Amino acid sequence: MFLGEYRHTLDSKGRLILPAAFREQLRDGLVVTVGLDHCLSVHPAADWRRVVEGLRSLRTTDRRERMFARVLTSSAHPEELDRQGRVTIPQRLRSYAALARDVAVIGADSRVELWDTTAWEAYRDRAMTDFANTEQPFDLGDL
Repeated sequence: MFLGEYRHTLDSKGRLILPAAFREQLRDGLVVTVGLDHCLSVHPAADWRRVVEGLRSLRTTDRRERMFARVLTSSAHPEELDRQGRVTIPQRLRSYAALARDVAVIGADSRVELWDTTAWEAYRDRAMTDFANTEQPFDLGDL
């Protein structure tokens, strides 16, 4: 499980140091792909296989399901951490997520999300305001 929020910086070669807390789960390889809301999703290689199995269950006769699976897999980029715990983010993915320098690395349960720091802060603040203004609270069980 990936938890927490970290700040890191892309270097001039498009490499990003991932938090030490995440490296053990990613040591056997990872896949970087587009995420929703203009972030990137980083999946451990083993978890990516689960994602692909889920995509295979989508109906190829449904235009939106077919489009979603096609975009997700065509954007996927397998990677490995280097000795310093860095991962290279391809330019096309950096462009999609508007990653230039400052990156928010977000633990999102089974995956890691990479956000432009300013975009993440705006998204997080908007979400917190929406939660505070919700008339019908979430049922979070025993939280």
